[in-house]
Amino acid sequence: MAQVTGKKRKPRRHLTPGQKLLLTAVLLAVLALCSTVFLNFRAGQQEQSAEEPQEGPPNWPQAVIAYVKGTEEEYTAPFYNEGLAVIGRYGRGTQVTLENMEPFITESEDAYYHAYLDGQLGYIPCQNVTDDQAELLQETQVYVRSTAHLLQEFDGLALGSLAQQGTMLRVVGYDYFKKDGTVNMYHIKMGDEFGWIKSEYVVTDYGDAMTHWKEEEVYQGSHVFRGDAYGGGDAGGLDYWPHEKGDFADQGNVMPEDVYALYMPASQCTMYMADQFLELAKGSSINAIVITLCDGVEMAYDSPWIAQYGLSEEYKPTGTPEEFAQVVKKFQDAGMYVIGRVTTFRDDPLATARPEWSITDLSGQPQRMSDSYWPSPYCRDVWVLKVGFAAEAVDISGLNEIQFDYVRFPDYIKNYIDEGSVDMKNGLNESMAQALQRFLTYATDYLHAKGVYVGADVFGETSNFYVAPYGQYFPAISDVVDVICGMPYPDHYDRFLRNGQLIIPYKRPYYMLYDWGMAVYDRQQECASPAITRTWIQSWSDYGYTYDSPAIQRQIVALYDAGLTGGYMLWHGNGSLSVADMLTDAIKPDYRKLYDEAAAQNQLLSDYMGVSTDDTQEE
Repeated sequence: MAQVTGKKRKPRRHLTPGQKLLLTAVLLAVLALCSTVFLNFRAGQQEQSAEEPQEGPPNWPQAVIAYVKGTEEEYTAPFYNEGLAVIGRYGRGTQVTLENMEPFITESEDAYYHAYLDGQLGYIPCQNVTDDQAELLQETQVYVRSTAHLLQEFDGLALGSLAQQGTMLRVVGYDYFKKDGTVNMYHIKMGDEFGWIKSEYVVTDYGDAMTHWKEEEVYQGSHVFRGDAYGGGDAGGLDYWPHEKGDFADQGNVMPEDVYALYMPASQCTMYMADQFLELAKGSSINAIVITLCDGVEMAYDSPWIAQYGLSEEYKPTGTPEEFAQVVKKFQDAGMYVIGRVTTFRDDPLATARPEWSITDLSGQPQRMSDSYWPSPYCRDVWVLKVGFAAEAVDISGLNEIQFDYVRFPDYIKNYIDEGSVDMKNGLNESMAQALQRFLTYATDYLHAKGVYVGADVFGETSNFYVAPYGQYFPAISDVVDVICGMPYPDHYDRFLRNGQLIIPYKRPYYMLYDWGMAVYDRQQECASPAITRTWIQSWSDYGYTYDSPAIQRQIVALYDAGLTGGYMLWHGNGSLSVADMLTDAIKPDYRKLYDEAAAQNQLLSDYMGVSTDDTQEE
């Protein structure tokens, strides 16, 4: 044993047995205290690390930047803790830091890299990692599952060719990977043409591409069985696979759970009128406004986009783009959700100025139908103009939603077609229903990239199980857009028998709307991604029957009794202010809150609120 030299050792002192026992007890107490402190500290560290990710990766001298790589079966990869329990899954393309390129091999010969990902240390399978981004895209070809147009640019309006279901596309690139590891848009080659297509419209297997959503249960049993009864299109020729719905809450664009909306015509889109609308909404549950951007005659502002087409003088703008933006801001500052309405395929100025884009007679002159001239829904130039105008309005003002109205062909169009007296501009030999669904697909995709929701108006007739003669088919439209807006105006319907009683619809608004809502509920089950149902409510009087506040409220309550809880919009062609004195009591309640209270007591909303489902006006 080494000794310290130059000093003498002092003699040792020996402890008594009692002193030894006391010292042992003290040491044990100190050790227990230290152990408790240490365990509490470690628990605190673990709790903090679970709640708060590390600020940065550890200082690994041989660290390697790599990327999560998917497999043919799965586009995400598992991430494990030190006990090899899964603590998360990460999509293809996610960046990950590796300690080094030396794998950790388990007893079962599975290989992992020690990695830092999303503020956590752990292990990732070697097969799911690459340091070469060129290896991430493994797809070399895909097949079209949902017929859609190619885009000339991944973020542009210009359309390429129509890629039909089953078409094989060569993959040449992509724009980016989404969080789930799927590609957002593929850059592809179809024949000699290059273009872009959304990944949700393609699959990697031809057999999968040729199937349909719920093939036997719904597609064959419902859609195919219905065929084409009235000339609007074959229900079996449409797409029913799920379409991605908008969710822009992280961008500050939050759609209310239920929208209660007033209507403002383009001619009223001024700051002065905005004050009047806000005054009407005061003390009510109104939380939204629908502003017409263009109705085929008037425009809410003088559009630079429309000016590019030389059409400025064809419309009557209410104000400048700056003034329009101020109106929208005023509503939004007051907490209102603002919807911009665009009339789409009923537009006199456009149809007469561009007959080459319109439904014409055989001499090439615009054909007047249903008191208007109609740009052809088949014409892609019209698509670009209308969607570009909607996008411009969003850019100018920050609208929350775009709503397309008149997304249809003219009434009684089949008569003209059967006579052979019109040129429909149907260069792609599509059905009416196909053209409308594909337009809304194109419009929704483009406007979603702007961070806004998309709605479409449909006739009340579309609650029936057939394709309407003007091309609207409820499941095909609901599947694509975020919001579907039925227009079941009671005075549009013929009388009918209900439980043996003859019902005059405009005199029995509750029964009319309730039966309609029940039919809509059935239509919603026939598509994979049904839209929110938000319904237009009749607020004008006709046939000597006054649509007062009780009559308006019966329509709203009937929708909730039928389970349609997306809200309502009050339609009067002259705007909500023109019937303000008849709206007061109808717009006060928060119907969703009352609906939830009624449901908790297993009651219909009409019973819970004590709203008569029958008429109270004298015959």
